[in-house]
Amino acid sequence: MADAPLDLAALERELRHSGLRRLAISWVNHAGATLVKVVPIGALAAAARVGVGFSPVSDAFRSDGVIDPAHGLARPDGDLRLVADLEALTSLEASSGWAWAPGNRRHRDGTPYAGDQRSCCQRLQRQLEHNGLTVQAGFELEWMVGLPTAEDRALEAVMAGGPYGADRLVEGLDYAAAIGDACDSAGLPWLQFHPEYGRGQFELSLAPGSPLEAADRLVLAKLLVQRVSRRFGWHCSFSPKPMAELVGNGGHLHLSVRRHGDPLLQGGSGPGGLSEAGASLLGSLLEHLPALLPLACNHPVSFRRLAPGSWSAPFQAWGIENRETALRLVPAGGDGAAAHLELKVADLTANPYLLLGAVLATVAEGLATSYPLPEPIEGDPARLGAEAPPRLPAGLAEASQAFGRSSLLRAALGETLHGSLLDSQQAECRRAEGWDDDTLLAASRWWPIVGGL
Repeated sequence: MADAPLDLAALERELRHSGLRRLAISWVNHAGATLVKVVPIGALAAAARVGVGFSPVSDAFRSDGVIDPAHGLARPDGDLRLVADLEALTSLEASSGWAWAPGNRRHRDGTPYAGDQRSCCQRLQRQLEHNGLTVQAGFELEWMVGLPTAEDRALEAVMAGGPYGADRLVEGLDYAAAIGDACDSAGLPWLQFHPEYGRGQFELSLAPGSPLEAADRLVLAKLLVQRVSRRFGWHCSFSPKPMAELVGNGGHLHLSVRRHGDPLLQGGSGPGGLSEAGASLLGSLLEHLPALLPLACNHPVSFRRLAPGSWSAPFQAWGIENRETALRLVPAGGDGAAAHLELKVADLTANPYLLLGAVLATVAEGLATSYPLPEPIEGDPARLGAEAPPRLPAGLAEASQAFGRSSLLRAALGETLHGSLLDSQQAECRRAEGWDDDTLLAASRWWPIVGGL
């Protein structure tokens, strides 16, 4: 039986009773930037049925917000409607009256827009579910909290403390409490929070959900972290590499797969307990990883993080509990936890809907076609010399070429979306052409603040 339609009048009354008076409706463009339109709660029904206007040109924005003139969408024609998904509506900041919901873009006649990223993820998720496949996914997000030094040439940490240190937690205890409170108030389920390795760096692990839920949760979590940081008078940076001498920020993706309820990443005789089907889907992800890379690492600066020996997993390899392989299998353990995969290379410049949609298509391919799986890598791949696995593309231009050659991703995303993404990747390459590392890092130091501080 289909779910009963939302009672929009009752929902509006409930929101008003909770003190929520404004709804921010967001979507994520090709550059990985979250864009938004705001409506009063009184316009809730119209936002869900008709939507609010948004020009298709928004996907021609580069990561600095400039419209690339060579992009296929760099034209003034047309209009779309951003339709709020009220099933995913939640509080953004109840104390100031703000609610949030993700949106899907449609044509004005209500038909789907082929270039919409969230709709693509939703479509590919439904295809897997139709075939008896269930994917659970969740993101880890890393960020640094700081203030700019003179001339914005550095990120100055605002709290002392060592890697993973309780000293940093205690120094920033009010901040940590505010992050937890914001997540709880928004109904955002999370698993753990801790100081990370880098100076002024933290990590938040989100609870798993369906792929669409996982992507929505990441978008919401980034908004909450950004808001809490500003309330303290600080800035947060999700940049993959804010400073040359600092570690980078990742946005690791975890996922598990079941077919008709049976887990595919455990219970078999393969390495780490992989079943035959699990080994094939892992083999598919490994084979297509170069083409997936520009969706996981969306900006030229992403590839400054992917360096050998930096725990960023820049090799086309997999391992069992190996944090220097791009695909890390976490086997089922005596603690009762189910097996899952971690995509280590992803960072927070990615559009999570596109990344998850492409991963779903690659998983489906691995279960429809038998893919060989090489032996897992032990130790640091960078130290294996001639026996080292292939290096993943070392720059966005090379990764974009692999994406462009991928018939799998072209078919899964559709010609409109695939071609538009190629335009955006090439626009980012042109933007950074000729830059040295200092210029590149400075240009994206305060991501997601588009254009810098």
